[in-house]
Amino acid sequence: MNNRLDCWLPKRQTGDPFKGVPSAAARPRGWAAIALLAVIPCMGAGNWPQFRGPAGGGFAEEDDFPVHFGRETNVAWKVKTPVGNSSPVVWGDHVFLTGYVEPDLVTLCLDRQTGAPRWQRALPADTAGKHAALHNPAAPTPVTDGDRVWVYFGAFGAACYDFAGRELWRRPLPTPITQHGVGSSPVLTDDLVILARDQDTGSELLALRQADGSVAWRQPREEFRRGFGTPLVFDWAGETHILLPGTLRAVAYAARDGAERWSVSGLPNELCTSPATGNGLLFVAGWPPGSGVPRVAPWDSFIASADADGDGRLTREEAPPGPARQHFHYMDANRDDQLDRTEYETIASIFNRSENALLAVRPGGNGDVTASHVAWKQTRGLPYVPSPLWHRDRLYLVRNGGIASCFNATNGVPVYQEERLGALGDYYASPVAANGKVCAISQPGTAVVWRAGDTLEVLARNPLSEPVMATPAISRGTLFVRSRDHLWAFAEQDP
Repeated sequence: MNNRLDCWLPKRQTGDPFKGVPSAAARPRGWAAIALLAVIPCMGAGNWPQFRGPAGGGFAEEDDFPVHFGRETNVAWKVKTPVGNSSPVVWGDHVFLTGYVEPDLVTLCLDRQTGAPRWQRALPADTAGKHAALHNPAAPTPVTDGDRVWVYFGAFGAACYDFAGRELWRRPLPTPITQHGVGSSPVLTDDLVILARDQDTGSELLALRQADGSVAWRQPREEFRRGFGTPLVFDWAGETHILLPGTLRAVAYAARDGAERWSVSGLPNELCTSPATGNGLLFVAGWPPGSGVPRVAPWDSFIASADADGDGRLTREEAPPGPARQHFHYMDANRDDQLDRTEYETIASIFNRSENALLAVRPGGNGDVTASHVAWKQTRGLPYVPSPLWHRDRLYLVRNGGIASCFNATNGVPVYQEERLGALGDYYASPVAANGKVCAISQPGTAVVWRAGDTLEVLARNPLSEPVMATPAISRGTLFVRSRDHLWAFAEQDP
């Protein structure tokens, strides 16, 4: 069954609010042994309420999805969608998605059973900015609690709707300054909406009140440059925390006021992945393109050979081949097309301390707990964009080229490492899992399904023939996949 959403202009829709959403919490099988508890908003079985699903874990243990699917296989429905890189979220009979229809940033609500539009709303984009070719202003994924849905756009700010499409509030925010746009998705904790707003200058972790969008607290993160991961909310020792990795280190904050509790170092200069949790540990991984960045020469010796006009600053034209020219836009934090000593030395220090790593961290402690709380570390098979996936006591990584690794989540011993999935290309969507199966989709559009276990047993390679940037959602036996032009619902079909 195919439906088309041909009109993306916002329309007022009447009708009763969504009713009958189940509210009993469903805890995936195997979590009883996890001392570290990721915070899951009250939800019914089969809901996928945020980026990477329940608690941001990327898996739905008691759910399932088909092994074989594609353009003509196990298609429950597909709909034409506006451009966007956000992932679908599912609650009850509602599917939420965002998109960009110049000049508007749109929020869409679709019927879960048919894909038919329920409502659509628009926010103005003050500026969509000029970012990397693959970026889209509708990149952050919505988040819902079953009564309301919150959306975040870097080019506008945040907004909240009820399930009938009524706008409850909007909160314009300054557009973050970053070459690659905004990728981090909102998450919920208690009565707050948490937004990670790392950028080239003025980074912050921001908490808005769910009820009205007012600022509850703001935690500056000045030492952190651009970052694209979504925070992880978890409970530890009776307190709700927010884990946010970024430039060189990961920090755990108190959810109630944003105070920094502890941190670990040993990460790269830039992170696109989001944290995961399982087996009582927190997992953070990062790998910038090119296996990190070259070390940078001291400013005095560098400027002496490069400053053609002798003004003590470096223009793009004066920058010699190498790190300064390659990363000029990254270094130029204030965007004045010149590098001064402070800008150069700030980035030089970051580059010179950058480490590609997967860290497994025991929560707790105070201050820098790198020496005492890093349980294990790996440096091979690291992902650029796809987040680590914990599933059934194993940790899965997928990196560009279709390379998969699997580790014992408790001790980091490789189960298998850097083995080929048989689907080439870059990978931007994070892997997801259910019922002992893992699925990862390449940017060119091949979905690989393999068995969760001690060997890499590929069950299917499913070509979709459309690029995929968004992480899939799993709900009641259906795999929801957003491709470049469509939202697909894949489910086992009767012969």
